[in-house]
Amino acid sequence: MLLQILFFSLLSYLYGAIPFAYIGTYLTTGKNLGKEGTGNIGVTNAFKVGGMVAVIITILGEISKALLPIYCGYRFFGGNLNITLLFAYCALIGTSFSIFLKGKGGRGSTVALWSLLILSPYSLILLLMLWLPVIKLSRGNLSIKRIPPFFIPIVIFIVERDVFFALFGLLTSFLFTLSSYVKKDDFVEYGIIHDTKK
Repeated sequence: MLLQILFFSLLSYLYGAIPFAYIGTYLTTGKNLGKEGTGNIGVTNAFKVGGMVAVIITILGEISKALLPIYCGYRFFGGNLNITLLFAYCALIGTSFSIFLKGKGGRGSTVALWSLLILSPYSLILLLMLWLPVIKLSRGNLSIKRIPPFFIPIVIFIVERDVFFALFGLLTSFLFTLSSYVKKDDFVEYGIIHDTKK
């Protein structure tokens, strides 16, 4: 059983590590996404560099990174929530720190959102209700924009009353916080929002 869990955890990481944004952009433009625009391997940069076809490939690929690990948890482990969350988190780590991109990757927002949509839709709805006002009130202040990820474990625990699920939320918020410091913010770089501290 343990070997099976480790095997599917590794598979989830490797699948999560597939850089669909990079692939989509390369297929549509021949450009290396890591060297274009902000250099981020994510949805926004793929759209700006590769256009609509690249972003469709990216979004579908990122959604599949949530669907496949969750499916494996349900199909091969009887829907055990803890194991399913482990697989989803491994895919998220792969997205953020891809072995195929020498540790680079995207933020994993799409993977995390779809994982929550499937596993805890009420948590996702509540998080969106909290995030949207904070982001609107931040008025481009990146320090305030970094607050919403900290809501994730709290909201998940309130809704699900499950410590392991809340741990998944805590680790996810840690990944988001880490990536916000080591990667450029595409929304700021492309002028979609303005950083008031600049």
